[in-house]
Amino acid sequence: MKFIVFLLFLSSLCATEIEVIKRIHSHLLIHDYHSALRTCEEGLQEHPDSDGLKRVYVRTLAENGKDDEAIMGWKRLGLNEEEENSDLIETLAWGVLTRSENSPQFVVNIASLMSAYYTDDVRAVQMLRNQLSSSNALLRSMAAQLSPHYRDVSLIEELIRLLSQEKTWFVRLEVIKALGAMEVKEIKEPLKNLIVRSRTTAEEKGAAIASLVNIYEDVGDEELLKLIHSKRAGLRHLACQIVSHLDLSQKTSMIEPLLEDPTSDVRMAALTTLYFMGINNLGPATLVKMIDMTEDSHPPVALTAAWIVSQFAPETSLQVVRQWVYSTDESSRRLAAFVLGRLGRVGMNLSHQVLKITPDPFVKANLALGGIGQGGNPERLSDTLYTFLMLRRGKLMWDETQSPLFQILAPSKICHVPQVPQYPTMVDHLTRLEILGMLTALKHPKAEDAVKSFLTEHALGVTYAASNTLLEEGGEGAIEILRTLLHEEDENVRVQAALVLALSGGESEAVKVLQEAYFSVDREMKVNILGALGYIGDKSSIPFLIQQMQQPYQILKVVAASALIQCVYH
Repeated sequence: MKFIVFLLFLSSLCATEIEVIKRIHSHLLIHDYHSALRTCEEGLQEHPDSDGLKRVYVRTLAENGKDDEAIMGWKRLGLNEEEENSDLIETLAWGVLTRSENSPQFVVNIASLMSAYYTDDVRAVQMLRNQLSSSNALLRSMAAQLSPHYRDVSLIEELIRLLSQEKTWFVRLEVIKALGAMEVKEIKEPLKNLIVRSRTTAEEKGAAIASLVNIYEDVGDEELLKLIHSKRAGLRHLACQIVSHLDLSQKTSMIEPLLEDPTSDVRMAALTTLYFMGINNLGPATLVKMIDMTEDSHPPVALTAAWIVSQFAPETSLQVVRQWVYSTDESSRRLAAFVLGRLGRVGMNLSHQVLKITPDPFVKANLALGGIGQGGNPERLSDTLYTFLMLRRGKLMWDETQSPLFQILAPSKICHVPQVPQYPTMVDHLTRLEILGMLTALKHPKAEDAVKSFLTEHALGVTYAASNTLLEEGGEGAIEILRTLLHEEDENVRVQAALVLALSGGESEAVKVLQEAYFSVDREMKVNILGALGYIGDKSSIPFLIQQMQQPYQILKVVAASALIQCVYH
């Protein structure tokens, strides 16, 4: 009898404990976090040994913004990264992110927004929506840039509002790009109006045209003719882009008259559109017009035409290239050199001559870049690029403004932009990494030394974009070089090689190198390492990341929290 009473007592006690946990969950469900915390504390006084209550207490602390106490509670519980604790780990991390969203430190705001974005969690949508209404233009710009990843209706509505009301130019630019990427059809007319408005900046016009092209799924003859015969050059340019984007080869005859357009940008758009549609499908009269365009007054149009007609009129093409590769205009020389490389065997003799005579290192480099894959001597091409990289100290960029068909290597004219720290340096690093990838693909004997030299001299702050740039060009050869560099004595080389390799392939050895080096690198590199660990998503990183969420530096806590969420659900 006493035993039965004892069992009933235990049953009553367990029911009471379960009831307390249910009440706490009810408070959490309606976001009454204060009452949930009070109920939890009272329940723990009655049931101090309850693991269930201890777990919900950690969650309640996190929901109340007491993330430091929540992490300490987690530690005291001795919980680990097992599957049953994944929700609790996620709650800990989101507690850090949400508390940092409105931090007085701008850099923490940005880190919180970016970190939430990388989680691929629906809760990031609300953070993006909040920052689209921020009083800080940089935060609005960043939120607009990140919004297409989620394509939520509430984000689209907020972006449409910003399109008509935003006053800051660089925010408007990101809003235009975002709406185009999301293919929001309601903005067709507003974007057309933006293109023809005299006060619209060139950057905004370009973004508006690109966005409109994304939005169009089809175009009728009447609408296309209206664009082609518009008095506004921007709309005539748009007509070419739509035909090319939708692959409307049956409408090329409507575009042909624009080869004689008074605006060079429209002539270029018509020329490249007809090229993309298939030059072999064009009539003799159109080909004659294209050959005549090699004498165009605008050098980029003349040189692009020279490349397009080279298979029909090689001598004419060579004559045009020779004229411009020795010109006094630097940008025209660089474009002509790239086109010369693209001519392959037709331009072989002139290529040798130019490499011997020209004192312009950019002409030599662009000639080599254009010649890749055109049947030239790969050793000569790679030697030219290697020498350029080793000697060139100024910042570099890819110039895509001269011709839509070519990406030309040029001295950097990139300006600082408010939303991206050290933007010119970032562009320079990406450009150099792409060339390093080409050297690796060409099997240059000093490619490994070149990669090592770059990692030694430059702090790699562009992480994932940089890794993709190097490995897309260099392939397996670049991966092998990076694996070798993991064992370098120089810690800087080891860490940066591990960072690139980890972000691209998730190499376990690279993860180990990054964790070991974390405590001896500067704060900026710590941020990069935490971001890399999150991208890899290895669950073995969870204890390490929880430890970093206890650090006093808010930005490191925020990035560690984002990485933790990615590891839990990778």
